Amino acid sequence: MRTAILFLILIFSLNVFLMTVDINYIFGSFNVDPILHLFGAFFIAMFFADYLKHMQIGNPGSPRLKRILILISVVVFIGVLWEFSEYLATNFFGNYLYSKYKIICCMGNLDDTISDLMMDTIGAITFVLAFRVPSKTRSRQE
Repeated sequence: MRTAILFLILIFSLNVFLMTVDINYIFGSFNVDPILHLFGAFFIAMFFADYLKHMQIGNPGSPRLKRILILISVVVFIGVLWEFSEYLATNFFGNYLYSKYKIICCMGNLDDTISDLMMDTIGAITFVLAFRVPSKTRSRQE
């Protein structure tokens, strides 16, 4: 869980840093946002998989598919909340951030939003495929 939290803090910090500098100067025309969403979703899935395991949410004896769907749903839900926060930040603070700090905040167009949600989903699925989500708790003797 600590690893997931550390990487989530690093990804968030990188996101804030990239908003304050000229991204095109650093990366050229390469768009970093989808990669941040992919890794963010991956580490959110890691965090919640550990949380679900320790809290035994979703009935530890339940089928693996049910636990995987719970995990992916939580990650996608957080991605949707993130998109709502981008929308609200753009509407309430976008002009102020640009006029004061020259930060272009935050929301893209519909294609950007769909791309972000797709990368969130892919990040969660990548975690599920990379690490086995347990279907039931293991005994202490193993």
